[in-house]
Parts: sequence; structure tokens; C-alpha cells
Amino acid sequence: MAVGVKVGILKPEAVDKCVRSYFTKKLYKVCITGDGRYIIYDAILDEVDVERVQRFFDRVSRGEFPGEKLDPRIKHIVDRHVNGYGLLEGLLMDDDVVDVFAISGVPISIVHKEYGRLETNIVLEEEDLIEIILRASNLAGKGVSERRPIPSFIEPRYNSRFSVVYRSDINARGYVALDIRKQPPNPWSIFRLIDLNTISLDMASFLWLMVKYKVPIMVVGELFTGKTTTINSLLSLIPPDSRVFTIEDAPELVAPTRYWIRTITREDVDNPQDRIGVFQLIKIAVRMSVDYVIVGEVRGEEAREWAQAILLGHGGLTSFHSATVEAALLRLKSPPIEVPDQALRYLNVFVKMEPLETEEGRLRRIAKIYLYDEGRTHLAYTYDPAKGEFGRVINPLNLPFIDRVAKGHGLKTEDLKVELEAMREVLARTMEELVENYGDTGRIPFREVPQIIYSRLDRALKGGGF
Repeated sequence: MAVGVKVGILKPEAVDKCVRSYFTKKLYKVCITGDGRYIIYDAILDEVDVERVQRFFDRVSRGEFPGEKLDPRIKHIVDRHVNGYGLLEGLLMDDDVVDVFAISGVPISIVHKEYGRLETNIVLEEEDLIEIILRASNLAGKGVSERRPIPSFIEPRYNSRFSVVYRSDINARGYVALDIRKQPPNPWSIFRLIDLNTISLDMASFLWLMVKYKVPIMVVGELFTGKTTTINSLLSLIPPDSRVFTIEDAPELVAPTRYWIRTITREDVDNPQDRIGVFQLIKIAVRMSVDYVIVGEVRGEEAREWAQAILLGHGGLTSFHSATVEAALLRLKSPPIEVPDQALRYLNVFVKMEPLETEEGRLRRIAKIYLYDEGRTHLAYTYDPAKGEFGRVINPLNLPFIDRVAKGHGLKTEDLKVELEAMREVLARTMEELVENYGDTGRIPFREVPQIIYSRLDRALKGGGF
């Protein structure tokens, strides 16, 4: 342990009420307040007086290291400042925190899986934030300097995307900023979304049918509305032996299949010839005999390439930043994207994500499912926030594109209707049994879901029960 280690303590704050409180790895206590704050403090302070702990670390900062056996929680506090990311460690260790946004001198903001964007009680001074950024960039083998002030890289300890704005002429040397997008250890399957009332059982069954028969799905929404989480959950509906090709600029998607090719763009390089973007990776995916081409997000011309890949028989999932489905379709048709009409007619399913403010906090919902068919959009499913209920507006299997899907797989539309009912029953019964086994939908092993639901679906369609 180096002499003169600067150790910071996360102290508790007085709050009126916690709408939720929990421990993170037995090292931190978290309180989420009703006014949108995320209060985190060192759990040892529930048992040991703050002044006593502070005196101990004052000795550590002077290079006086006691020889007696230390409480593991004390050792962690020292280690996070010597080898880790200081006061950010607790946020990175919390599996419910999906994004961390830090600017020197102001409270850190996070995005919570259940409560959305929250302000924390952590404020980092510029020198502390710079130390964290330099440590992460060194571990990732990347450079950060005034000459390279906006690096973005994958940090190896937490396998998370670090995006930096360093102090330089591009921001008038006014501040340092860091955004961290985290990779969940066990992604949410479709069962978790059903359980959280993010999606209804009927909607999930319909999307399962679309995924199985390779009907492309575009998830539409604004920032932090749950687009990536939704795509991950839909990946749990892909047949277990499928060949899947994923393309991202940060590693967030997980395909629960043995035949998974995971690719990440390479943009942060000095030589333009060494850059590999979404556009190039889609071209590679098309050349390979994969079943599904999954793009984390399409923003521009790569959307046209992804849409054309669908014409070749690949299934597909992607997300698109847009306030409405109508606006998304307009952008897809217009320059510079200009998806050809032939390809656009195969983009039939649009899932609209929306955040909703409730008494429980900020929740994310699949608010609507639109179907695009013969040049028109049809609202198929919707969520009524006043009633807190999902509803079906039209029967999606009555639209013309369903006939094309059925014929493309040597089936009749009636066969798909029978299978949709079986899927609904499989999801309902399987979810009930898995919750009994694991106690919570969040603990259901994501990678095991496809094998379970498809084996049960096969038995159901053969008349052998569930």
C-alpha cells in the first residue's frame, strides 16, 4: 500500500423516506428517495461511528497502516482508492445501475434499471475524476490527453464502455466528463419484462412469433427508454441453435446461442483506414450464412444496409432513436438513409418505448407496437397509463404481411394462429415455474431461456403438453 493514499468515505445522509433500500455486495447501502435521488454510503457506517472510521483513514492518508486484521469492508474502501475507481466503485458494482455520468464538481447522475435517471450524493473533484479516467484508459491500453481528448473504450474490469471528454481546447478546458455504459451480468429475459409490466403476455407472445419467423423488429424510442434492454430480452426468444451476428459500438447485447458472432465497431483510431464501422460489419454479416443480423442501433445509412440484409432472408433486430414511429419511418425513407421501398415493405414490426412517471418512480414501457404493411402503419397493441393496462387494438395476424410470412415458411396463416396461442401458454406456464425455482424473474438464467421455451413449444405443438 502506497504512502499517502487519499481515501474518501461515502457517508449516509438524512432522508425523509426511502422508496427502496438495498445492499450492494454487502459493502454499500443504497437508498432511493421519492424525489429522485440515489444515496449510497459505505455499509460499515451502519455499525461503526463515522468519526472513528474517519480517524482510521486519516492515519492511512499519513502512511500509518495498522498491522491488525482489518474488516473486509475497510479493506475494500482502501483498495478502491489504490487499485480501483475510487468513489465510483459502488456504482459500478450495483447491478441495477446501467449508466454513470460524471462531470467534475457536480453530483454524479446515474440511470437505474427500475427508477430511471437519478442524482447521486457523490461529487468528484477534477483531480479525482482525472485519476479514474487515466487508470481506466491505462487498463484498456488507450491514451487520454489534450491531443486525444474524446476517447471511447471498453474497460476490462467491468467490461463497460467508458466515453471521455477530457480537459482541452474543445471544451475551453473548463471541465472533465465521463460516461460509463455498463454490461449487465445476467441480462433481462422476456420473463423479466413481463414481470415488471414493461410488456404484456400477449405482446410478448406476438413478438416471439415474429422473432421465430425472422420478421425484422425495430425498437424505437428516445434516450434511456429501454431500447437495448428490450432488444436483449427479444434475443432470448431466438431459436437456441440459430446463428446470430451482433454489431454494436459498445458490448451490451448478449445472444444466448452457441453460434454467436459478436462484433464491435472500431472508430477511436488515428488512421482512418483502421476504422471499422457499422456499415462495414453489416456487409460482413450479409456474406455469412447467419440467421439473424442484430445491430444495437442504426443512426444513418447503415439502416439502409441492415434493411437490405433482411431481403436476403436474415432475421433482424435493431433500435432507432426517434420520438415516434411515424418520425422513424419518415427518416428511413428520406435522405441520407433512403431505404428502398422493396426493403421497407419488409420492415413490418415497430416497438415503441416510452418512459412513464408513476407514483413508484420513472418506469419504462413498451407503450405501443405498430405494424407497417402496404405503406400504412397499424397500431396493434397499446398501453393505457390511466388504467395501467395493455390492450390489443387489432388482430395482427389478420394483416396481409402475415400471409407472406406463412407462405415463406411453407405454412398457412391458421398455423401461425395456433402457434401464437401455444406460445402464450408456454410463456405463462414457464414463467410461473421458473419463478418458483429461482424466486425472482431477474435471477432466471438468461442463456437457458431459449432452450427451455422452444423445447416446451415443440412438445405443445405436437400435442404432448407443456
